Amino acid sequence: MTVLLYLGKVMLCSGMLLGYYCLFLRNRRFHHYNRFYLQATLLLSVILPFIKIPVLYKPQSPVSHAVYQTLEVLTVNKGEEDALGAGATTLTRLFTVENTLYGLYGIGVIVLLWLLVRSLLYIKRISKKYPYEPIGDLKFFRTREPGAPFSFFRSIFWSADLPFNSRDGQQIFRHELFHVQQKHSSDIILTEIVTAFFWYNPFFHLLKKELKAIHEFLADQYAISDSDRYAYAELLVLQTLKAQYLPITNYFFQNHIKRRIAMITNNQSNKMSYRSRLMALPVLALVFCSIALYAQRSTKSATAFNAGPDQKTLTVVIDPGHGGADNGAVSTDGKVLEKNLALQISQKIQKLASSYNVNVVMTRTDDNLPGSKTDIKEGLKARTEIAEKAQADMFIAIHVSSTGGENVSPDNGFEVFISNKENERTNKSRQLGSAIVQQLSTLYTINPALKQRTTNIWVLEQTPCPALLIECGFIDNTKDLAYISNSSNQEAVAKKILEGIVNYKNKPAAGIIKAPVENRKQSTNAMPASMANREMVTMAPQPSRMEATGDSVLIKIALHYRRNARYPKKALANNMEGVVYFSLGVDKNGEISDFRLYDEMPPEAHRITNLTTVSLAAETIPAIDKPLTKEEMKKVLEEEVKKAFEKKPNLTNREIMPSQMYFQVNFRLQKRQAPTV
Repeated sequence: MTVLLYLGKVMLCSGMLLGYYCLFLRNRRFHHYNRFYLQATLLLSVILPFIKIPVLYKPQSPVSHAVYQTLEVLTVNKGEEDALGAGATTLTRLFTVENTLYGLYGIGVIVLLWLLVRSLLYIKRISKKYPYEPIGDLKFFRTREPGAPFSFFRSIFWSADLPFNSRDGQQIFRHELFHVQQKHSSDIILTEIVTAFFWYNPFFHLLKKELKAIHEFLADQYAISDSDRYAYAELLVLQTLKAQYLPITNYFFQNHIKRRIAMITNNQSNKMSYRSRLMALPVLALVFCSIALYAQRSTKSATAFNAGPDQKTLTVVIDPGHGGADNGAVSTDGKVLEKNLALQISQKIQKLASSYNVNVVMTRTDDNLPGSKTDIKEGLKARTEIAEKAQADMFIAIHVSSTGGENVSPDNGFEVFISNKENERTNKSRQLGSAIVQQLSTLYTINPALKQRTTNIWVLEQTPCPALLIECGFIDNTKDLAYISNSSNQEAVAKKILEGIVNYKNKPAAGIIKAPVENRKQSTNAMPASMANREMVTMAPQPSRMEATGDSVLIKIALHYRRNARYPKKALANNMEGVVYFSLGVDKNGEISDFRLYDEMPPEAHRITNLTTVSLAAETIPAIDKPLTKEEMKKVLEEEVKKAFEKKPNLTNREIMPSQMYFQVNFRLQKRQAPTV
């Protein structure tokens, strides 16, 4: 729970409880009940926000069980740095909105605590200045201090000008004696301390004032128990002093004179009083439910995400980027820091993870570098050491991107980075990234391809498990910043990331666009001679603008096919597989033209995009009256490919050199695996 959220809950809780008091309990004659209620309001408002009681529910939309697709990977020459420099200046880091608010809060606390200490020192000073007479276990001081008589714990400070044995003196003494016996000073000290730490909360200041009034009502009630109430009321009016009072003592001649006289002279209906007190029960229940209860997926729902032979809880290291002196990227107005957004999103993931049978290990939980390091490079090493120590199943770094310019950026959307090393761990990272991208794409704009940097990212290269770095939008893009700064949107992003993690664990990859490796060639042993040495879809580390734009369109076409293509029912019924070759052109306006089908890969094709459509094969093949011939099956598959492009892809009208793009579609059936015993 963030500090601001806690402070807000304290204000909400105290406001609701004090609102009930003002409507139904204030100026009633059940003063003992009101004292207890105000004390309970003070304590509940501070403690209740810490209480969290989950309410189980069954989600309406469980994690989709659709097979995820492994996406193509683009190699880029920019992205998160291994270790950023000092970044913003010291003044920029210090004078942020967040630090300013914390500074103002701290100043307020210090001032009020100093006033409390000063009052205590004043009482200590006058206790040493004047002699006292012991009356039982009381200390009775005769003073000439302004505002006397007053009491503080077991000490009564009497005015030397007020005769003690007179009728008025005895009534006032009984009044102050009651304060001592009922330990009213303890109430006042507690409210002063709490109010000092929550000085921003107007409800606590009002509560403190009301509690002091209740003390006076109780003491007045005791003082007139064996005397004339009207004479006592007259005493209050005639001897009210216009003096300054300490906030931590109980004075006889204080404010609330009109209310005190009304309490002394008026009678109220006991029946109405009982109803007013009884209404506290539903109010307390409402406050408790509003503050303490929160929704959580039921255990059945959580385990449903982990159906399968492997029921082991996943251990995932979530790494909120930057921290401490490393602010990361900064919004154009300098008010929002990447390190704070990354931590907020990561905390949302941690909060929700248990519902997905995921154990989250955080590299940092506050505004410090991991391991309380002060050096940024040491902080990077600490992140990977945490992953090693936790024996994590995967590592996900949360960041927010930036173009680095001073103006608002037109770039927007999420991006996912993986290591540029080619090994089994990177292959798993690619599958994990594809599963998460597929989930996030249903929520917000995201680059459809995974990315690799020409210069590797430390945490992606050094972690011993599959690792991703997710850039949650651009902090210098107005739309992205507004979206990712919203708490509800952060929670939605956290859920999609967790759903992607679960999908990666439970599901096989369907279509796979192979990750590019510079100058990668297909094996000549695995293809016809006419296709030997033809380059598969590959991005150069530093592509030109025209090449980058062309590849962007190519990826969009590939993803468009994957969203719209289906495995033909006739092919499933005949348990048949096949290959379709086709090409299409894209003009300067971004329109698809010149769609062509081929019996085999055309010799003029020098660059091929390999698409795959996969379906699970049935365990048993039903009898077919008339099986399809090879030529008929070929037509069925070609018609499916053409059908996928009846709906136009969403392409831009950037300048694209007219060219024909070539594709190979593999229709494959995947056998169901028998569960392991």
